[in-house]
Amino acid sequence: MSLNKFIKHFRKILVVEDDAVLRSALADKFREKGYVVLEASAAQGVLNIVASEKPNALVLDLILPMEDGISLLEELRNSGYTMPVAILSNLLGSEDLRADAIRLDSEFYNKSSTSLDEVVNAIEKRL
Repeated sequence: MSLNKFIKHFRKILVVEDDAVLRSALADKFREKGYVVLEASAAQGVLNIVASEKPNALVLDLILPMEDGISLLEELRNSGYTMPVAILSNLLGSEDLRADAIRLDSEFYNKSSTSLDEVVNAIEKRL
């Protein structure tokens, strides 16, 4: 195992996405790069996962059951969590959402025009 892969093996990525196919594909991409991947399909319970597992980065869907991704990210930031975050959405047209993403120190990606590799690379650059 290379030193880079060894180091990554101890880094955790939390993927919060309600679309099981996309969540699995993202998780697989990160695992291929050597990361430990945690998965959640809804915002509920994410604060507990973050507190107990301490992921190094977060990939977050904007539209989730029960709570939206921006509200969840606000809760995380207000709780002192500073990990890199990539927000995924098809709602890129909203300037308010872009402003929220910037305000919450996250990067915004359009699901339909961004490859999974781009999301993985963006997270890797911030780790």
